[in-house]
Amino acid sequence: MDEKIYEMPKVILHLHLDGSLRPETVRNWLKEEGKDLSLEEVKKELMVSKDCKNLNEYLTKFSIPEKVLQTSERIETATYELYEDLAKQNVMYAEVRFAPSKHLNKGLSYDEVVEAAIQGMENAKKDFNIDGNLILSCMRGKDNKSQNLETVKVAKKYLNKGVCGLDLAGAEALFNTENFEDIFKIAKGNNIPFTIHAGEAAGADSIKKAIDFGAKRIGHGIRCVESKELMQKIRIDGIVLEICPISNIQTQAVEGKHPLETLYRNRILTTINPDNNTVSNTNINKEYNWVMENTDLQYIDLMQMNINASRASFSTPQKKAELIQKILDYKNKEEKEEKTI
Repeated sequence: MDEKIYEMPKVILHLHLDGSLRPETVRNWLKEEGKDLSLEEVKKELMVSKDCKNLNEYLTKFSIPEKVLQTSERIETATYELYEDLAKQNVMYAEVRFAPSKHLNKGLSYDEVVEAAIQGMENAKKDFNIDGNLILSCMRGKDNKSQNLETVKVAKKYLNKGVCGLDLAGAEALFNTENFEDIFKIAKGNNIPFTIHAGEAAGADSIKKAIDFGAKRIGHGIRCVESKELMQKIRIDGIVLEICPISNIQTQAVEGKHPLETLYRNRILTTINPDNNTVSNTNINKEYNWVMENTDLQYIDLMQMNINASRASFSTPQKKAELIQKILDYKNKEEKEEKTI
């Protein structure tokens, strides 16, 4: 592990709770339910294989997390453990997302699901000197409009009380972004910030729709490179891309060289994120290492992307300023140390 990458204070905007469960914890939960699997067997169920064909196959790895995360106690534990893991990776702020509608199978209400996650996060904040917020995901699908409307409602209720915004996630290629305009019209009317997964399994049109809805951040967004006109719009409008390099490669969202460097050099506001720590067998430090090994970007560029992430976070102006100051302090410290060598 590159020590400089570890020491860099980091901000994460795009990370899924259910895709980042500790395999050891999942194994214990399965054991409680009478399924005694080895740790290796559990990892095989939770982590994507090297020959993953597409996003739809990648999404099958969320089956067990959805089954086990059906009690308040487990949701609280999962959120707490994830923020603990992030603190150990020297992350200072993280926005963690999940879909409340996925956790109602054993009788929990939307409020109970969200409150459990907030409690886990708040406990971790106290114990591990980390900050963050939750993003609630609406889901792409055929007959889930009422669930998505409920997600918007609960996001409004807990906005600035642990929840900072909304998301749209799921099988992008199967369920077009344009079908969810009404959801985000309501969100916009209620002043709820939102990001939308787009330009991962579908192309430039999906990103255009998300921006038309009012999204200031795009989850992935890498296929904007298919349209010079769209890239220009993203740059001019200051739209922020939540890029997840390792996940993009696993889902075959990119062919050949990853476009991260191209986007960054074109002055598009890019950020680096792990997407799903467990499903992708990654973490933010691995992502940064991947960038250093597979592009010509430097430490200074990673710091700039952290500043981009700080500014684009759905946090308060005070928190954004605080995060940026910590990054600049680190940068100044590094520059002084280099001069003394």
